[in-house]
Amino acid sequence: MKKIRKILFSVYIICVLWITLIDREWSSPHAMLIPFWEFANVIKGVERGFYIKQILGNLIMLMPLGLILPTLKKVNMKQIFLIALLFSAGIETVQFITGRGLMEFDDVFNNTVGAVVGYKIYSKLR
Repeated sequence: MKKIRKILFSVYIICVLWITLIDREWSSPHAMLIPFWEFANVIKGVERGFYIKQILGNLIMLMPLGLILPTLKKVNMKQIFLIALLFSAGIETVQFITGRGLMEFDDVFNNTVGAVVGYKIYSKLR
Protein backbone atom coordinates (compact mmCIF):
# COMPACT_ATOMS: atom_id res chain seq x y z
CA MET A 1 0.00 0.00 0.00
CA LYS A 2 2.85 2.39 0.81
CA LYS A 3 4.32 1.80 -2.65
CA ILE A 4 1.00 2.83 -4.22
CA ARG A 5 0.95 6.00 -2.09
CA LYS A 6 4.53 6.81 -3.18
CA ILE A 7 3.56 6.40 -6.83
CA LEU A 8 0.43 8.48 -6.30
CA PHE A 9 2.45 11.22 -4.57
CA SER A 10 5.05 11.21 -7.37
CA VAL A 11 2.35 11.50 -10.03
CA TYR A 12 0.74 14.31 -8.04
CA ILE A 13 4.04 16.27 -7.82
CA ILE A 14 4.63 15.79 -11.56
CA CYS A 15 1.10 17.06 -12.26
CA VAL A 16 1.64 20.17 -10.12
CA LEU A 17 4.93 20.90 -11.90
CA TRP A 18 3.30 20.27 -15.27
CA ILE A 19 0.43 22.67 -14.55
CA THR A 20 2.57 25.41 -13.01
CA LEU A 21 5.75 25.26 -15.09
CA ILE A 22 6.09 22.77 -17.91
CA ASP A 23 2.85 23.36 -19.82
CA ARG A 24 3.45 27.11 -20.15
CA GLU A 25 5.05 29.37 -22.71
CA TRP A 26 8.32 31.17 -22.00
CA SER A 27 7.86 34.90 -21.58
CA SER A 28 9.38 37.84 -19.80
CA PRO A 29 9.36 37.77 -15.99
CA HIS A 30 6.23 39.12 -14.26
CA ALA A 31 5.58 39.48 -10.56
CA MET A 32 2.70 40.62 -8.34
CA LEU A 33 3.96 40.76 -4.79
CA ILE A 34 1.17 42.88 -3.32
CA PRO A 35 -0.37 40.65 -0.64
CA PHE A 36 -3.97 39.58 -1.11
CA TRP A 37 -4.57 41.50 -4.33
CA GLU A 38 -6.76 38.67 -5.62
CA PHE A 39 -8.92 38.82 -2.48
CA ALA A 40 -9.16 42.61 -2.92
CA ASN A 41 -10.39 42.12 -6.50
CA VAL A 42 -13.02 39.64 -5.31
CA ILE A 43 -14.23 42.11 -2.68
CA LYS A 44 -14.27 44.99 -5.22
CA GLY A 45 -16.09 42.82 -7.76
CA VAL A 46 -13.26 43.05 -10.31
CA GLU A 47 -13.47 39.89 -12.42
CA ARG A 48 -14.84 38.21 -9.30
CA GLY A 49 -15.47 34.80 -10.88
CA PHE A 50 -11.99 34.61 -12.37
CA TYR A 51 -10.25 35.48 -9.10
CA ILE A 52 -12.42 33.16 -7.02
CA LYS A 53 -11.36 30.32 -9.35
CA GLN A 54 -7.71 31.38 -9.00
CA ILE A 55 -7.91 31.43 -5.20
CA LEU A 56 -9.77 28.12 -4.94
CA GLY A 57 -7.49 26.50 -7.51
CA ASN A 58 -4.40 27.46 -5.54
CA LEU A 59 -5.95 26.31 -2.26
CA ILE A 60 -6.87 22.95 -3.78
CA MET A 61 -3.61 22.47 -5.70
CA LEU A 62 -1.43 21.75 -2.66
CA MET A 63 -4.14 20.18 -0.50
CA PRO A 64 -3.07 16.66 -1.60
CA LEU A 65 0.44 17.43 -0.34
CA GLY A 66 -1.00 17.78 3.16
CA LEU A 67 -3.13 14.66 2.71
CA ILE A 68 -0.64 12.26 1.12
CA LEU A 69 2.77 13.22 2.54
CA PRO A 70 1.85 12.27 6.15
CA THR A 71 0.97 8.77 4.92
CA LEU A 72 4.54 8.40 3.59
CA LYS A 73 6.56 10.10 6.28
CA LYS A 74 5.98 11.20 9.84
CA VAL A 75 5.45 14.95 9.59
CA ASN A 76 3.64 17.48 11.74
CA MET A 77 1.66 20.55 10.73
CA LYS A 78 4.64 22.89 11.11
CA GLN A 79 6.67 20.70 8.74
CA ILE A 80 3.82 20.54 6.22
CA PHE A 81 3.57 24.34 6.43
CA LEU A 82 7.31 24.76 5.73
CA ILE A 83 7.40 22.14 2.96
CA ALA A 84 4.38 23.70 1.23
CA LEU A 85 5.77 27.21 1.66
CA LEU A 86 9.15 26.24 0.17
CA PHE A 87 7.64 24.15 -2.63
CA SER A 88 5.23 26.91 -3.63
CA ALA A 89 7.86 29.66 -3.33
CA GLY A 90 10.16 27.52 -5.45
CA ILE A 91 7.53 27.19 -8.16
CA GLU A 92 6.85 30.93 -8.09
CA THR A 93 10.57 31.71 -8.29
CA VAL A 94 11.03 29.43 -11.31
CA GLN A 95 7.94 31.00 -12.90
CA PHE A 96 9.55 34.41 -12.49
CA ILE A 97 12.97 33.37 -13.77
CA THR A 98 11.55 31.58 -16.81
CA GLY A 99 8.59 33.89 -17.40
CA ARG A 100 6.33 30.84 -17.24
CA GLY A 101 3.62 32.48 -15.19
CA LEU A 102 3.06 35.32 -12.82
CA MET A 103 5.06 35.15 -9.59
CA GLU A 104 2.55 36.01 -6.85
CA PHE A 105 2.56 36.27 -3.08
CA ASP A 106 -1.11 35.22 -3.16
CA ASP A 107 -0.27 31.90 -4.84
CA VAL A 108 2.30 31.05 -2.16
CA PHE A 109 -0.16 31.99 0.58
CA ASN A 110 -3.08 30.05 -0.92
CA ASN A 111 -0.97 26.99 -1.74
CA THR A 112 0.43 26.89 1.79
CA VAL A 113 -3.00 27.27 3.37
CA GLY A 114 -4.30 24.50 1.09
CA ALA A 115 -1.56 22.10 2.22
CA VAL A 116 -2.27 22.89 5.88
CA VAL A 117 -5.99 22.29 5.30
CA GLY A 118 -5.09 18.98 3.64
CA TYR A 119 -3.04 18.04 6.69
CA LYS A 120 -5.93 18.97 9.00
CA ILE A 121 -8.24 16.74 6.95
CA TYR A 122 -5.67 13.93 7.16
CA SER A 123 -5.43 14.42 10.95
CA LYS A 124 -9.22 14.26 11.37
CA LEU A 125 -9.54 11.16 9.18
CA ARG A 126 -6.68 9.42 10.94
